Amino acid sequence: MLRTTSTAGSRRLLGLRVTPGRLALLVFRLPLQLYDRGWGWMLGHVFLRLVHVGRRTGRPHSAVAMVLAYDADARRAVICAGWGPNTDWVRNLRARPAVRVDVGRDSFVPRHRFLTEDEALAVVAEFRVRHPHRVRFISRVLGWGDLWSDEAVRAFVSARPFVALEPAVENGAPRQPSAG
Repeated sequence: MLRTTSTAGSRRLLGLRVTPGRLALLVFRLPLQLYDRGWGWMLGHVFLRLVHVGRRTGRPHSAVAMVLAYDADARRAVICAGWGPNTDWVRNLRARPAVRVDVGRDSFVPRHRFLTEDEALAVVAEFRVRHPHRVRFISRVLGWGDLWSDEAVRAFVSARPFVALEPAVENGAPRQPSAG
């Protein structure tokens, strides 16, 4: 029997509000396993692997995030911290830059920028148009409610950091800052 409620000291199996349940963790670890085995290219530009450095330990850690927007020409990906601003990778990025991004067959040393709320709202609006099935899936599985209403999206965006990642250097020269 699947347990779907949370009790003291245990995690939910399905859905989440603040932290991921066991099933969500399993699902989100699958892309990381593909990247670890050299098969990340199979994911195309749907998921990326972010290698970041621990703010206290100084050791590298990997996280996988769904790509919400991807610009192939600029090699820029936008991701969101689905579990909020206290997610380890977000706190680590605030302390120091990431070491590497792997997305599809591409890999680069990134620079990052936290998006403004208006920029994040534009990303979500475009994502809803381009990927309605993914929006329905993540809304239901992760328990984030109706991400179709503008009010719900605004609440979602205001509670979660969105990050743009792009190569820090291009052709051996530092890349000029971009507008988004």
